[in-house]
Amino acid sequence: MMKRATTCLIALLAVVCTVLTGCDGGYDCSIENTAYNKIGFYNINVAGVESAYAFPETMTVSLLVNGKDSIVVNHITGTDGLKLPMSYAHTCDTVVFLYENNTTDTLYVKHENIPFFVSMECGTAMYHRLLEVAHTNAFIDSVAITDDYVNFDYDENIKLYLVE
Repeated sequence: MMKRATTCLIALLAVVCTVLTGCDGGYDCSIENTAYNKIGFYNINVAGVESAYAFPETMTVSLLVNGKDSIVVNHITGTDGLKLPMSYAHTCDTVVFLYENNTTDTLYVKHENIPFFVSMECGTAMYHRLLEVAHTNAFIDSVAITDDYVNFDYDENIKLYLVE
């Protein structure tokens, strides 16, 4: 009787393991379907040394799409960078930085959209190639594109040099 119970238990465990491993849904499309443009904040001191710059004041960041404002980050402080989604339908993203004293800066990020086939289940995603970045000069001194290819990696794409 004991041998039969042990055999049944082993068979039951084998069935449970088979069912649980067979339930794997495969590739999770929601994880990798948006490429983010990583923007780092920097300043350069009088000796010419570059260092990360963490915003001491409150900042709100908006994206303008089709003439409509969409707040992406609201009242953030102490950050030295952002990861922002990029437009699939347009070739120029407008990023507005609203500072604590109601001053604004605007980035105009021109890019090329590159369709990328992910899989049959997930379809196509969009990568981007940065072409040019223009800006206003309230707190932004200059801008440098450090990696023009925006994909699912979290490599820094743009360095924003700020006035202290």
